[in-house]
Amino acid sequence: MEIYIREQVYSFNQEHDFLVNPSPKTVYEIDAEDIGIEEFFILFFSSLNQFPLFITFEWYDWDVDGMRDQLDKLGVIYTHKFVPQKTAYRMTEYGEIHFDILIFSVEVKDKNQLSEIIFKSLIPYHLFIISNQNNVTFGERFDQEDGVKLNMNESTTFCKLEYDIPSTYLVTNQLKNMDELIAVLPEKLKVVKED
Repeated sequence: MEIYIREQVYSFNQEHDFLVNPSPKTVYEIDAEDIGIEEFFILFFSSLNQFPLFITFEWYDWDVDGMRDQLDKLGVIYTHKFVPQKTAYRMTEYGEIHFDILIFSVEVKDKNQLSEIIFKSLIPYHLFIISNQNNVTFGERFDQEDGVKLNMNESTTFCKLEYDIPSTYLVTNQLKNMDELIAVLPEKLKVVKED
């Protein structure tokens, strides 16, 4: 199974729409089409073996109870909140209805919970972040520049699925270069480096 990794210079608002503090030097863009991004997340974070992990994801605002029921059945610790957004709306029989973005933050304690949450909650074009730290915060409005903020320290590793044009980015201070990143990946993943 092949994955493609391309090293980029982090550039908020040029290439990347998430604010990282302090700014990382490098961001890795991951293309895991051969195995699926869900499988990549499970394989990569299971290989790191740094539980608990923290998953932050956007969900349908009209189904807060449905997702809460699923998370309750899994027995995970979670919170949810609505983050204001002025530009999001959907058409109803009464015209445009504006809504806020529903965000769940979930703590997972093992590979089984990780797999369950990923397969139940990962939706293309929605915000999705996995981190080995509880480091995601939001600005006052979801659609402003500081809408999604991640704090970094020397042991932080996270993956973010871009939600406008689906791309997956990996940011890490733990793994100092691409060789260290490749070394933690399972052997069944063949890595193709791209320029």
